[in-house]
Amino acid sequence: MRGENFLMDVDGKSTRMGFFTTRFVQANNRDGAELLAVDLIRNDRWLRGAVSNPQTDPPRIFADEIEVFDGADVPDVGSGFSFYPMDGSDA
Repeated sequence: MRGENFLMDVDGKSTRMGFFTTRFVQANNRDGAELLAVDLIRNDRWLRGAVSNPQTDPPRIFADEIEVFDGADVPDVGSGFSFYPMDGSDA
């Protein structure tokens, strides 16, 4: 998953950030998997508390890659984010 346009406080300065993250969900098809993964990110308490976008400039979340795994093969991974500053990131 990839996030863009997340307005966050970085060292006391409002900065537009992007991120990459991986989420594993159980779904009937790829579209359902994308919706579930996006919902997991949107409902992440830490992320919601860290983002300060106005409603007129919302952040965006995209599924860059969706892979199908057998349930027994799903790795045990965390739920973190790898953030990066976006070009022209000063808000």
